[in-house]
Amino acid sequence: MNQIKTIKYTVKIDNESRVSLSIGNEKIGKMINFSTLPGNKDNMLVANETLLTDVPGTCCGNCSACFKNCYAAKSAKLHHNAIIPSWGKNTLMLRSNPVQVFDQIDQQIRKLNKKFYEGKASEPEYKFYRHNVSGELQNLQELELLNNLAKKHPAINFGVYSKNSEVLIEFFKKHGQTADNLTINLSEWHGTMSQTRDALDALGAKYNIFEYDDSNRSHCTLSEDDKARLAGTIHCPGIDKNGHHVSINGQALTCDKCKLCYKKLGKTIAVYDH
Repeated sequence: MNQIKTIKYTVKIDNESRVSLSIGNEKIGKMINFSTLPGNKDNMLVANETLLTDVPGTCCGNCSACFKNCYAAKSAKLHHNAIIPSWGKNTLMLRSNPVQVFDQIDQQIRKLNKKFYEGKASEPEYKFYRHNVSGELQNLQELELLNNLAKKHPAINFGVYSKNSEVLIEFFKKHGQTADNLTINLSEWHGTMSQTRDALDALGAKYNIFEYDDSNRSHCTLSEDDKARLAGTIHCPGIDKNGHHVSINGQALTCDKCKLCYKKLGKTIAVYDH
């Protein structure tokens, strides 16, 4: 790495800080979502020899296999002026007072679906919540708080993608299953989660596997057996084999329309490199 010249954003929080949520984009659709910084202390966000922030990301020890190609890191570097302050704030707040963070998320879910919670609408306007579009579960408490949040909102579909084996195994050992409306998507990358899968299966855990498939790329290192297996696996319908986002009649096929990752299918859902 070239010598770092400066730090671009100094992120601070205080007692008045509020969680930043997004309410969707062209990929995930109409979906409340929360993000923290990607990376960790050994994989910091650097662009043009500038450290974007000195706040380490939340990806714990799970960066070595994928940080170079991480979509969240690329997004943070490209749109740093909008992303680093908000995701950095969420990261610090989650480390400082996670209970407060989830209380604030609860309040915002209720505010965005105000008519539903007032009994003036038959269903929520925002029916989906994704935790960590960027970032990773940091500890057991975070997953427990997310699970409790899902229980408070049974009409909303909650989902999270994770590689944090320790937290996932600890949670299922302690609690048996997640809330009916919270789906765990185990992020699989070239077999790195095989031992975690075995451990979760031994616990009878209900979860999906969301597997990265770069068989559509010339640099792919998957074995021929894995390529054959993935060829027969359900793929995310929002990404085609060329790695392009799919549109139907001019409308993007978004996560809130697909819903596969928000159902406890107990199956592998692959996604082509994009």
